[in-house]
Amino acid sequence: MPSNPALDLERDLNPEQAAAVTHGDGPQLVLAGAGSGKTRVITYRVAWLVKECQVDPASIVAMTFTNKAAGEMRERVEDLLGLQPLPTFVGTFHRFALGLLRRYGKHVGVDPSFAIFDSADQVSLVKKALAEENLSESAFPPRSMLGTISSAKNRLLDPEAYAASAEDFYEKQAARVYKQYQRLLIQSSGVDFDDMLRLAVKLLTTEKAIRDRLRHRIQYLLVDEFQDTNHAQMRMVQEIVAEAGNLTAVGDEDQGIYRWRGADLDNVLNFERVFPGAVVRALEQNYRSTQNILDIAGDLVEHNQRRRGKRLWTEAGEGNKVELYRARDDQDEARWVLNTFEGLRGQISLREMGILVRTNAQTRAFEEELLKRQIPYELVGGVRFYERAEIKDVVSYLRVLRNPRDNFSLTRILNRPARGIGKATQEMLVQMSAEHGNSLWETLLYAELGSLPARSAKALARFRDLLQSLREDLEETPLPVVLERLLDQTGYLDLYDKDDPELRAKLENLEELVTAAQEFTEETDWSDEADLLSAFLDHISLVSDIDEWRREQGVSLMTLHSAKGLEFEAVCVAGLEDGLLPHFNSGGTQDEIEEERRLLYVGMTRAKQRLFLTGCRRRRIAGRYQDQQESPFLLEIPEQDLVISESSELFYDGRTRAAYGFFGRREPVEIEPEVVTGDALRRGRRVRHPTLGEGVLMQLEGEGDNAKLTVFFDRSGKRKLVAKYANLELL
Repeated sequence: MPSNPALDLERDLNPEQAAAVTHGDGPQLVLAGAGSGKTRVITYRVAWLVKECQVDPASIVAMTFTNKAAGEMRERVEDLLGLQPLPTFVGTFHRFALGLLRRYGKHVGVDPSFAIFDSADQVSLVKKALAEENLSESAFPPRSMLGTISSAKNRLLDPEAYAASAEDFYEKQAARVYKQYQRLLIQSSGVDFDDMLRLAVKLLTTEKAIRDRLRHRIQYLLVDEFQDTNHAQMRMVQEIVAEAGNLTAVGDEDQGIYRWRGADLDNVLNFERVFPGAVVRALEQNYRSTQNILDIAGDLVEHNQRRRGKRLWTEAGEGNKVELYRARDDQDEARWVLNTFEGLRGQISLREMGILVRTNAQTRAFEEELLKRQIPYELVGGVRFYERAEIKDVVSYLRVLRNPRDNFSLTRILNRPARGIGKATQEMLVQMSAEHGNSLWETLLYAELGSLPARSAKALARFRDLLQSLREDLEETPLPVVLERLLDQTGYLDLYDKDDPELRAKLENLEELVTAAQEFTEETDWSDEADLLSAFLDHISLVSDIDEWRREQGVSLMTLHSAKGLEFEAVCVAGLEDGLLPHFNSGGTQDEIEEERRLLYVGMTRAKQRLFLTGCRRRRIAGRYQDQQESPFLLEIPEQDLVISESSELFYDGRTRAAYGFFGRREPVEIEPEVVTGDALRRGRRVRHPTLGEGVLMQLEGEGDNAKLTVFFDRSGKRKLVAKYANLELL
């Protein structure tokens, strides 16, 4: 090993970091707040063990969740040690499990040369399993079913164990599919990502000799992002280190945002119960954000019950106050954000600016405003709005309505959504068109479809009649209405109107497309609807043509989930409205509300110098305006800590531009204050319920004892109460 000077911990680390780095034997949990230098702690601990304690680097294992994070960690350790290549294992849980199964897989019935099935392979396998069990894909969406199987595997349940635990109808059908899926997987000599963890744990729990050999080899285990570990990963850690093992777990319960993916926050909250005698340390000094940003983020997350508790501080100074803008609608929101960012360009580069949203559908208004201003941008962790498959499908329909001889677009939509026009029928249709020198549309109109199988001919005829009807509608019907009819009559609305979050997201994107058509119609002076359609499609083509922006580093646009682990000089968290954040799909339980609150906390703590928050008075959903209420999370931040501004066109009541029913922050002007049981009971006031606990009064409807109250409770989310039965205590 090359000779290197000793580490200068006093110079490079603060006292809390140094204590975590120089921890002796036994388990320790390092609660690393946002921006507190957790990666530095892990890399310096590896270097300290090797340099100062003379630990063999090959006997140290460091696990994290992404290859990117692992690569950065490895490089930093190599720099500290001057040792390349580094013999220490630094990688993901799945890479570690893969190594075990390649070497010892036969002990758990796995061919060491197994193939790893990716998500597309898994979906195909689920579809086959559904077919073998005679179950409908519409009733049991493959991706939703795959999520159920994944959850079972993360809980270390094989098909037999899951079947034994199944209670309701869906779970019993899922058990059948799981059994067939696993049979097909084994038949194909395949292993999926969840099985890599499940089988690795099975190997370590059933093969004592292998487990003991592994424990002897691994003297020190370090795990990053511990709050994101699921049950299977926690069990793997336990099997490697045992109760009194040398484990350093680094994580932050306030940044646990992957519960929906199986992450178990109890792995952090109950750490000492699993590893008795563990030392718990907190890293509270922040090296990223200003104190004003840390304060409002701290005020927010302190409303969570399931946390250990810490308060971040910094030596970077107070900084600018956080700004909240109340927008008229999503277009106004996008304009304000971009105006604000452009005003910062002299101080902050575009690539150091980030716009964070809760759902992918929210990116559309921002993308169009960015392109209108010719501001380069990067869409992180997702597909650009007009490049999403469901959007491209519907745009193809519009192109066929404009030009039925567009064979490319017509081929794309022949069987989308599925309507019984299979590959063989499509090939016959193409052949008939070629033989007569016609376009596919002309063949549909004039060819003798009776030569095709009866079912296929009937499906093609229905498809042809649908397009003809929509083309006739287009002559006299507004474009947004035609688009709504298209979504309804093609079956897209029924296809995506499901409980599955992924399908619901697709429906939200289609509704956002209707909104785009509505806005374009209002902004464009066209008397001929056919010409309007052509103009709209040209507009979409320009929005989609973004190759030049991809070559530049510009404003980052992403969901809050995608922002985890990133940081920017300036951040805007947009769409702070009830139903978006917390999202209406979150379910409203205490755990789900707290996760949504953590998601906002993660977004806020991405900001280094400037943080902006925005929400809309109304937002277009499927082309129609919908009144929005402020996110209840904003009511948990002291108003005096915010600089609040609003659109000059925010309120409309025909008499005044007063605060007419929006957000409940300002007192109404020229409108009597809303009072229920006394002057003290107003919107925004904190209250306590005898059984539901503390919360914030969001809305008042009516007066006196019969007034209806909407209260957002810290533990149970939004509830509607009647004043005379509520028994609320003012706080």
